[in-house]
Amino acid sequence: MIKNVFRRGAVTLGAVAVAVTSLAGVAHADRGVPYVKPGQRGDGVSCVQQGLRNAGYNIEVDGQYGNATYAALTDFQHNRGLSADGIVGPKTGDALYYGYLKPSGNLVQIEFCPTVIPTTY
Repeated sequence: MIKNVFRRGAVTLGAVAVAVTSLAGVAHADRGVPYVKPGQRGDGVSCVQQGLRNAGYNIEVDGQYGNATYAALTDFQHNRGLSADGIVGPKTGDALYYGYLKPSGNLVQIEFCPTVIPTTY
């Protein structure tokens, strides 16, 4: 009888572990990374600009979100069916990161950029 209780407990514990492990991979917005918006400066803007360059847009990577970045980003968003608002939230961040930054093979783009632009994991 005690063996059966322990077996049932082990099966239940195993099922819980599988469920928790499975849920760990569910996509969610990374709330710790702020959206990238017009007028901002910094590493997040540089990553967005580099992603846009990788996507074929001829813009300078200077870390300053100005008119050229806005025009390229809204065109990028429009062409991918995203809200063309010029703001990099998780959906635009995913399109830039998974579509153009990560495949680049550049370790800075692969490792650093998802820490400064919002993506889903």
